[in-house]
Amino acid sequence: MHQLADTSGEIIRRYFRQPHLETETKLDQVSSIVTIADQEAEEAMVAIIRRELPEDGVIREEGANIPAQSGRYWVLDPIDGTSSFVKGLPIFGTLIGLVAENQPILGIVDQPILGDRWLGVKGKASLYNNRMIVNPYRQDRELVLKNACLASTTPLMFITERQQAIARQLQTVCKRTAFGGDCYNYMMLATGCTAMPMVILESDLKYYDFCALIPIIEGAGGIISDWSGNPLQADSSEVLAVSNSGLWRQVLEQISRVG
Repeated sequence: MHQLADTSGEIIRRYFRQPHLETETKLDQVSSIVTIADQEAEEAMVAIIRRELPEDGVIREEGANIPAQSGRYWVLDPIDGTSSFVKGLPIFGTLIGLVAENQPILGIVDQPILGDRWLGVKGKASLYNNRMIVNPYRQDRELVLKNACLASTTPLMFITERQQAIARQLQTVCKRTAFGGDCYNYMMLATGCTAMPMVILESDLKYYDFCALIPIIEGAGGIISDWSGNPLQADSSEVLAVSNSGLWRQVLEQISRVG
């Protein structure tokens, strides 16, 4: 997995903050941008997988998926946060997940500009730059939802009336609301290096947007689920991540009030 992150990072660094970069907007997705860096980084990772693990499948953002013969799938998002990338802001990441028997068992989030890397392995403590994460909010039983920061990448991701109502309900309860951040929000939640506990509420996501995040957040003592509190599946689109289980239950209570 580190080879995939290293290889994609080399490509991404070449294109970061370069003017007149080749870009396009995905069909029917006004705010979804793809660049030549996304495409080349993904192709390089897929080439490694096909060479080293030819029986494994690939689920990816930019190209066609590849079916698995081994039962294992690599789930790739070369640049999660392309809007930040094209603005020259180093708050994006490469997401690399490994799925076996429909369960995410490994996850890497790599920030190639700052040199930050998170690693999660199912059932083990997560690592940040090769050091075990010690999340100060993990065991805090005194956390209350009104003191948390509610984060979402964009308000545009809340499409249905129900989603918008749930977002408004939590915005009313939580002390702060912040937009932007993409995968970096989740990594700050996992690492715990935030001024207050975090609640991340997002919708309209795809598997490659959150697969790699699951082992990292769970291995750091956080909770990540769908909006009903169920484990995330490959076809999930509504994602909730919270600093610890007590705070997570408070969020689910607020969601249930909306219906």
